[in-house]
Amino acid sequence: MKQFEPARINDQYSLTLKETGNVELHKEGIGVVGSMSYYYTRNDLPLFICRHDPSANLRTIHDVMVQLDAQMDEMAACGCLMVGGNNVALQGNNI
Repeated sequence: MKQFEPARINDQYSLTLKETGNVELHKEGIGVVGSMSYYYTRNDLPLFICRHDPSANLRTIHDVMVQLDAQMDEMAACGCLMVGGNNVALQGNNI
């Protein structure tokens, strides 16, 4: 599994997608300051970001979502994504 670049929100905060399907919020000089499920993040990411950076705009949020979506697709395709102990890449093959 290659290391994905963190999706930067600004010079202080970035989001990292983990193989478990969680997204971690990192703050420079501190480390992880928050974490949530990617699937909830799809709906709640603007609130998640704005809670930590009230100045975040829609363009920033959109750019972060695009990066995370691309990473999620790649992780699912290569079989690197585990959610609840199951490899989500295998689920599509059982239809």
